[in-house]
Amino acid sequence: MLLQQLLVLAVAAMVALAVLRLARVILGRTPLPERRDRRLFQIAFLLVPPMVLGALTQPVPGSALLQGILWVPLYGAILLGLALLMGIAAVIAQLVAPVRPRRHLLVALIGSEGDPDDLPFDPPVTTQLAESMALVDRTNAVFPRGREFATQVDRPDFRAAWDALDAATGTLEGRMADDRRLGLGVASAATAMATDARGRLDTLRSIARSRGLVSAAV
Repeated sequence: MLLQQLLVLAVAAMVALAVLRLARVILGRTPLPERRDRRLFQIAFLLVPPMVLGALTQPVPGSALLQGILWVPLYGAILLGLALLMGIAAVIAQLVAPVRPRRHLLVALIGSEGDPDDLPFDPPVTTQLAESMALVDRTNAVFPRGREFATQVDRPDFRAAWDALDAATGTLEGRMADDRRLGLGVASAATAMATDARGRLDTLRSIARSRGLVSAAV
């Protein structure tokens, strides 16, 4: 009876996890909470369900807490088995599922879209990427486009402006890399902005060095 209860609880937890992953990605977020909250979420995901089951099945409060703790290893083993089954299902889905639902299936099953370079449509801009893109846009706008662009190395605050754009672009590139590691893919708008900003930075650095502007060289 206990094993059945833990199995039902684990299945419900994994279904809830799949729904959570999918809902967050649809909203433009990472499949799980951000890093600062993810460890707490993982601990709660493992400990809370058996504790709740212990509270429901054991009438004495003290014994309920102890029983819940004793059930954690068995519950964790069941979760691991279900995660392996979901991983196998994800492999099958990646091979046979139609293109459009495949992304959502993979996110729900394993929290990843598979190959980030083989997405069926442009991924949404995540909250973190939007913040970084706004900062890159502001710092990039300091350097006008067109004929005046090459003369920017002569401005007295060139080095500070260049450093600000370089830092903002580096942050955007880092967050893009994080999203790729998570299997989220990266919105084309973010990729285009990072490429443009990095190209302008490299061009300005080259101009400053070619003119021998030691104070402005980066």
